[in-house]
Amino acid sequence: MSVPHDETSFETDLQERVYYSHKLGSDPTLVLHGGGNTSVKHEEKDHTGKTIYVLRVKGSGSDLSTITEAGFTGLRMDDMSAGENIESMTDQQMVDYMKRSMVNPSEPSPSVESFLHAFIPHKFVDHSHSDAILSLTNSNLKAEDIEKILPKVIVVPYFPPGFKLAKAILSGIKKMGSDVEGIVLSQHGLFTFGSTGKESYERHIRIVRAAEEYAKSVIQGSNIFTEKFKEVPDSEILAKIPAIRGMLSKKTHKILHIENKGIGKIIARSLEAEKFAQHGPATPDMIIRTKMDYAYISEIGETEQIIDNFTKKYTEEYSKYVSEFPMHDPSPSIIVIRGFGFITSGASKKDALIIRDQFVHSMRVNSTALRIGGNHFITHKEGFEMEYWPLEEAKLKKSKPRLLQGKVSVVTGAASGIGLEVAKKLAANGSVVIACDLDPAVNEVAGSMEKETGSPVFPAVVDISDEKKVVDMFGEVVYRYGGVDILFNNAGVLKSRPIEDLPVEDLDLHYRVNSRGAFLMTREAFKIMMAQGLGGNMVFNVTKNLTNPGPGMLSYGSSKAFAAHISHYVAKEGGKYGIRSNIINPDKIFKGSKIWENGVLEARAEAKGQTVEEYKTQNLLKREVLPEHVANVVLSLVNEDIFGATTDAMIPIDGGIK
Repeated sequence: MSVPHDETSFETDLQERVYYSHKLGSDPTLVLHGGGNTSVKHEEKDHTGKTIYVLRVKGSGSDLSTITEAGFTGLRMDDMSAGENIESMTDQQMVDYMKRSMVNPSEPSPSVESFLHAFIPHKFVDHSHSDAILSLTNSNLKAEDIEKILPKVIVVPYFPPGFKLAKAILSGIKKMGSDVEGIVLSQHGLFTFGSTGKESYERHIRIVRAAEEYAKSVIQGSNIFTEKFKEVPDSEILAKIPAIRGMLSKKTHKILHIENKGIGKIIARSLEAEKFAQHGPATPDMIIRTKMDYAYISEIGETEQIIDNFTKKYTEEYSKYVSEFPMHDPSPSIIVIRGFGFITSGASKKDALIIRDQFVHSMRVNSTALRIGGNHFITHKEGFEMEYWPLEEAKLKKSKPRLLQGKVSVVTGAASGIGLEVAKKLAANGSVVIACDLDPAVNEVAGSMEKETGSPVFPAVVDISDEKKVVDMFGEVVYRYGGVDILFNNAGVLKSRPIEDLPVEDLDLHYRVNSRGAFLMTREAFKIMMAQGLGGNMVFNVTKNLTNPGPGMLSYGSSKAFAAHISHYVAKEGGKYGIRSNIINPDKIFKGSKIWENGVLEARAEAKGQTVEEYKTQNLLKREVLPEHVANVVLSLVNEDIFGATTDAMIPIDGGIK
């Protein structure tokens, strides 16, 4: 870590605040995933034109590494300073108080640590959850020991964030001498301050550097992780991943992240991973995502029992420590598998990745603290109070998950037409989507879809008739996300010829893609769904030709009939596992479809003695059937609240057959 030598001139205090916030927020050893906060106090005009003294503090939802001036919420300093005379406030009272103190009510909610920023009598304030600082406070070092190690700081004991924390250290702030440059909050991080943004930031770096140097002097170059356990074959564990996902998803579907290389393998082979399972993370605020404990599996055969024991222990502690709020999902957010790596789980891939980062930082902090002089953290009671913090519970109450959040969908033929629209619809409703197609254009399509929907969309260029490629693709899906919940068998080819002109090559092509391909995709998805024990949904895009065959479609229609029978058998054999399978029979979907290209559409219209437009609308409703119609039906079929009791059904999407 180095002190920046940039000498930048700023037109406003807020510009300077943004600049050094970016400096602080861009270092993951200081600030992780939106953590930390910064502020500046200055004069500005209110809506009446009156000059007022304002605290500009990081607003809710902002990230210090990318924050703009608009990300800092304004609070009237007269109001905030008056808080010094208030004896106590509940979290909700504090939030209401700060709302009334906002210069502009439309700005983001201010940091919960705004009072602490206001009480510190300096213009610029910086706060981080520095790994190096936490390594000291999470050890058994006493406050006076830390004050000797770090230059010009005072150390205060742990208090939960909010008004209690600000009031608890107010007397210490008032007694601070002019030589004090920082406040170390045990299990919480570091506050520094100064008359300029540069001064506050450089003080922060100096104090953190001192903590790093002390840790290095104690560890003296040795590895912070003690290698103890042998590496286990990845294949032995990866085969169990769908079952593990099922165990973790009993309450809500989870997306998994698997870390079995690099740091994942180092942690899994370490003595520390076994030791810290019930120790707690690096900082209490991480508990909201990670929980206080994680599950440690020494033998893969004991996985189910260990997860079950974890959920029972969590439920017991919840009953002991929490009464005001409904219980969160009691399954572990983190599982360490000895010799393999670790798994994190969340409602989304983003959540799972954030938990991954928090866990790695926690392991590094706690392992360093152990070498400095033992481990010290908050109690389980305090941990549950943090996890069920009223302000976070209020956020949870307001949040509404998307319909398919936590689910993984595989869509074939996703580069265009029906497959593209269905993939979009599933992603827009929160599902991770595996967009499969033989056309490499699916790579670009997936990228655009991900940006448009905000859900992960993984492109898979795959020939669904190639068994090895299909098996490998599903293996990749399991490795990336943990399993599969929805399969839309859509990919197909269409060539139209009368019986007497039908070459065997056309027949083989149709059966290879429409039949064999559908079978291979179904078999692999079925095995994963069985292992998960979470049920599942398969939807087969067959064709109107199944029930209303037309001339010249023998090869296409019969291969699709094979796919329809796959669906029937999935329904019959999958019912006991909660796997539903249904058929949709669209008729003539032209928009975006490649099967009607190269003169196929014109040839079919001519065979019927119709114009192209007449051919497109030859149904009772006299309207063209669009891929959007199909996508909406598929979404309804996989919605458990609508079609949860329906399997082995066929739904026509054809405008009505004349």
